[in-house]
Amino acid sequence: MELSNPMREQVLATPGALLKGFDALELNARLAVETPDIYRTRRVVLTGSGDSWFAAKAAELAFWIDAEVAAEVRPPLEAGRYQSQHFPRRELENTLLVALSNSGAAARVAEAATLWRGAGAKVLAVTKNEAGRLAGVADRKLLLPVPELPNAPGVGPYLFAVLGLELLAIRFGEVKLAITMDEAQALRAELKSLLARLENVVADLDAPALEVAAAISGRQLVEFVGGGPSFAVAEYGAAKLLEAAGRHALARDLEEWTHLNYFDNAPSQIATVLVVPANSPTQGRAVELIAYMHKLGRSLVVVGGGEAAGLAQRLGHAVLAVPAIAERWSPLFTSIAPALLAAHLSALDGAEYGRGGNPPWDDSRTAATVQQSAIWEPGK
Repeated sequence: MELSNPMREQVLATPGALLKGFDALELNARLAVETPDIYRTRRVVLTGSGDSWFAAKAAELAFWIDAEVAAEVRPPLEAGRYQSQHFPRRELENTLLVALSNSGAAARVAEAATLWRGAGAKVLAVTKNEAGRLAGVADRKLLLPVPELPNAPGVGPYLFAVLGLELLAIRFGEVKLAITMDEAQALRAELKSLLARLENVVADLDAPALEVAAAISGRQLVEFVGGGPSFAVAEYGAAKLLEAAGRHALARDLEEWTHLNYFDNAPSQIATVLVVPANSPTQGRAVELIAYMHKLGRSLVVVGGGEAAGLAQRLGHAVLAVPAIAERWSPLFTSIAPALLAAHLSALDGAEYGRGGNPPWDDSRTAATVQQSAIWEPGK
């Protein structure tokens, strides 16, 4: 059985778009922040909403490893209305706020950028819209490519943001002498080579993802679980399922699952998608969780590999195998599986993306729900 739909078509087209746009994006990342500002940056705070937040979280580890810089991810409302107002000013002045909005029009992200800049921080906008609201309030811009892709819930734009941040982390490491120029160039080449492999990853996952989607289509809830960068993939998966199919979906940190989701009183109605790359330090804990999930009678899908995937397979659960790569870059590969699951489940349901903007969801038709919100000003 094969179902064609715009979201699936966007997934299939994304590897070629990423590879085609790599060189321009790499140059943009190299020039995005001036060398003196990289030297003075002691902390990087990444913020964004929706896919932009997931991209930021997916790339956080790359800043720790390749840039050797303290980095953290904050939702824009918290970053703007709380952190910018209460962080010590000396910390703000030595922090780079990396604000992500693909459209460049998200109200909360522009608000956070405005508040951080007003508090003395430098602001980098990561966006495809050079003339957008966010770019207008930022000090510098990292422009993302605008490829022609089928109109559907975002896969390509999300992965372009992840890739752009990973390239930015390499640039920070190069300038701060955490890595040599030769090492930086080797890392860039390795990233580009991964994109050349991504087309095969998509092709290998497409049919199995459709089989899994059909198998779990009767479940009332789909939960996505992961740790570290894979928690970002879990968040992304839940978001795509909500957006593409309107199904009830949620994401949970791998450890927090045992504290919370474990106690759900209808486990047979739950499909669990566990994201755990083969070389992740979360493997051991994932193996323990799989035993609990199996005992509870959940429909389990493991995205990744290693011991966790092997156990799941032996217990009769589905595995969407993903080749092992450096974990800090793993979302480039592992995000494909939940994107395809969302695409296939949406097609199986005959769902309209974003509910078609029909009532009562018609407020979202012009993105008014996220772009036309009033901007908060301190003291008002």
